[in-house]
Amino acid sequence: MRRFGKLNNNSKAIGIASAKEALLFYLANHVNHVYATDLYDSTKDRNAPSDFPENPKKYTPFPYKEDALTVLRMDATNIKFPSESLDIAFSISSIEHFGGKNHSGALGSLKEIERVLKAGGISVITTEYIVNDKEHPEFFNGRTIYDDLINKLQKLQLVEPLDLRITTRTLDTATGQYDNIYPHILLRYGDILFTSVMLVFQKQ
Repeated sequence: MRRFGKLNNNSKAIGIASAKEALLFYLANHVNHVYATDLYDSTKDRNAPSDFPENPKKYTPFPYKEDALTVLRMDATNIKFPSESLDIAFSISSIEHFGGKNHSGALGSLKEIERVLKAGGISVITTEYIVNDKEHPEFFNGRTIYDDLINKLQKLQLVEPLDLRITTRTLDTATGQYDNIYPHILLRYGDILFTSVMLVFQKQ
């Protein structure tokens, strides 16, 4: 966001299925306004408590500009904002859970993000990436991240080629520092090995 000049007093940002993430409060201190959106139904997601829209201050990890954050109950695939009205959109490890065959829920949300962003706007999306190329209805692999998502967007373009390299985890015992590690953490779910990947788009 800083790299593309969006962390300023003129920018308006939206968090998609953003629960009560600390990023909301951070951005409230660095942009004009942040809109947090989620279902906020505590019976379904304890990370998005039902009282968050009415009392976000209860959940903040640090002081923030309270008048710069608005919390809204909203479906991620039907964003209730006018077209070309926002400068930043972000979603952290959520789009893969929006349902639909062939990741259609994730794509639907990205198309809504594509619609509400202004030209030149930035979208930062983190999602789950399968490193051993297994198929999964929610997580993406090397084929589906392009076929079901990236290549189906019209105006959102990656700001640079997606780096899906996997390297060996090494530790310099003299310094205690890790070398460049891709990915930093691998998780196992049955026969699936996955990690997180970040997609950064700019609207053309």
